[in-house]
Amino acid sequence: MRFWAFIGASVLVGTLIWLYITPTSVKISEAPLNDRPVITSYVINGTRTHFSADGKASDILKINTATRWSQTNRTELTGIQYFAQGEGGQQWQIEAAEGDFFEVQNELALSKGVEIEELNQLATIKTDAMRLFIDEKRASGIYPVTLTGRTSVTTGSSFELDLNTSTATLQGGVTTHYE
Repeated sequence: MRFWAFIGASVLVGTLIWLYITPTSVKISEAPLNDRPVITSYVINGTRTHFSADGKASDILKINTATRWSQTNRTELTGIQYFAQGEGGQQWQIEAAEGDFFEVQNELALSKGVEIEELNQLATIKTDAMRLFIDEKRASGIYPVTLTGRTSVTTGSSFELDLNTSTATLQGGVTTHYE
């Protein structure tokens, strides 16, 4: 009987020592659920190539980063370069620091300084922001714009651009200076 009392007391003392020297357990709680958008995907140094029906690359979109958010229909882009070819062989290069890509509409909303270059005619358009309608190869902007050609500089308060036909229409207070 003493033997069993000794064993019981040893177990009790051992349990108390064990409880005393072990750290208290950390209570882990689940992350709170909220309605804020979260990142669903992320791309670094990406290239998107769109092909025409004849199998040739019709436009190329290069980006430094792309961040797709949940609960939105847009992808945030940085370091944007867009390349396209017009119907007459015109080569277009469009660059912007930032923008949003709307995949369903296949549109880019470019911002933070946009530069459009027609590489064959050496014409450049600069504006703060614009919308690029990729399927239609058309662009428009509602911010002040400067069109620089080989021998002239034209400014306006907004513009429309057809990449297929190389037709730029500046609107609102249009002035041209010839060199």
